[in-house]
Order: sequence, then C-alpha cells, then structure tokens
Amino acid sequence: MKKYICFLMLGVLLFSSCDSDEDLGESLIDTSTPELNETDQWIRENFTIPYNIEVKYRFDDAEVDNGKVLTPAKLEKVRPFLEAMKTVWIDPYALYGGEDFVKMMVPKLLVLVGSHNYNKNGSIILGQAENGRKVTIFDINYFDPADKTIMDRIFSTMQHEFGHILHQNVMYPLEYEKITPGYTTAWMNYGKSDALVMGFITAYSMNNPNDDFVEMIAKMLTKSREEWNEYVESAYVSSWDPDYELLLKQKEEGIAKIRQKEEMVVNYFLQVWNIDLYDLQAHVHDVMVELAEE
Repeated sequence: MKKYICFLMLGVLLFSSCDSDEDLGESLIDTSTPELNETDQWIRENFTIPYNIEVKYRFDDAEVDNGKVLTPAKLEKVRPFLEAMKTVWIDPYALYGGEDFVKMMVPKLLVLVGSHNYNKNGSIILGQAENGRKVTIFDINYFDPADKTIMDRIFSTMQHEFGHILHQNVMYPLEYEKITPGYTTAWMNYGKSDALVMGFITAYSMNNPNDDFVEMIAKMLTKSREEWNEYVESAYVSSWDPDYELLLKQKEEGIAKIRQKEEMVVNYFLQVWNIDLYDLQAHVHDVMVELAEE
C-alpha cells in the first residue's frame, strides 16, 4: 500500500512538471541590444574589435572594492585618456612586439575609476592587475596630457600593471630578487634617495620582487634614456653628513645594483618577448612629448 501511494505521488509530480501551459513570467535576462554613445562606439572600434578588450568606465560595484570611497570616471575624460593610452602603450608594443603579442598579452578588461584609491596607511593605489586578465586604473578624472607629472604617474601605473601581466605569463629570472633581498612592506617610510642608495628604483620597489621588477619597467618607459640615467644617479647624499664617505659608497653600490637589474630587465624583454627595451623606451618618450605639445 505504501509503494502504491509513493508511485501515485510521483506520477502527480511528473504530470505537474510537464504542464506546458504554466506561465513562468517575463524573463529577467536582458537580451536587448545596448545603446552605444559616441564613446562606446569609439571603444568598440579601437579596443574591442581589434584587441578583444572590454572597457568599463561606468561605475560597476562588482569590479571595485566596496570598502573604499571611489567615484566614477567623468565621461569627458574617458576617450582622451584611452586615446593617449593607445598611443603610449598599445601602439608602441604593437610596433616593437607585433600585433600578435599585443592581442595575446593585453588584459581583456580595463576598468576606469575617476578618483584616487586610498589605503588606511595613507598610501594610494594607482592601479591593479588581476590574473593577467583585468587591469583597473584610478585617477582618470585627473588626466591632463599637458601635465607631465600626471602623465608620468598615470602611464607609469599602466606600464607597471602591464609588467605584472608579462611576468605572470613568463617569469623573470629568480636571480633578480637576490640582487637586493631587503624587501619590506613598510616601503612608504622611505624616500626616493633612500631607495636609490639601497638599490631600488623607487620606494615602492621595496615592497616585493615582483613590484621591484615592474617598477624598473615603468620608470624606464616613462623617461628618455638620458632622463633615466640622470634619475638613477640622482640620490642625494649630503657632504655635511658625518657619515658622508660611507653614504657615498653605499650610493655607488646602490647604483651598481640598479644597473644590474636594468641589464636583467632588458635581457628579459629581448630574450622572452623579442623586444629591444631601449628602442621601445625612446619611442614611448617621443609620443609622450608629442601628446604634451598637442
């Protein structure tokens, strides 16, 4: 009798689930074609179609840290920034690394945020790279091609994050991190000269070997060869300091370590990606100067 009841209930359930007249209501999935403004159309033609890059500039809380106070990118800043980014970053890499290199290596999602991204310790996150697929760039609302300081900061961030993507695909030699093993998460307590004397190109380079490696790339690709050499030599050591001779020796040792890192970075680009980094450096500098003069 119990079996009969069970079979009877199963039959009722099957009959109910097969009722084709049941109204499930309107679908919650939006299948309509999105409306594209002029900026969207330009992005599609210059980023999405040729390189399969999605650009998100409208605020999407799923793409950012909801624990931070962030603001969206201003529409009038989006296209000028992207045009400059294509000129400074994508086009030079396509020229020296090839179209296939760019299509393979560029992140498939760019997220643009208008404001700064502050940490609790007072430092600022300028950009983030995630798993070689997504790059988030902050400070878009401050973009000004005529302001060299802002241009250097924003495009140094872009080169930094792309450097992460490169080493996430093919790792740099492990010997690199042995050159200056004194990495520290307290890097914000050091100034530019402190870092250079210790053999780091920036204070942030002291954070970890990966950031050290990509900061070298970022600094090289936002300066001419002459500017780069001047920067490497620019650590200040006061002749009035009682430890002047010792500090001077430390500075020379620090410069030697940076030059050792420079050689490894240049060889990495040439051997792994078949790109002459010095040629790329010269080209990027030229186009940044042209942008500033427009």
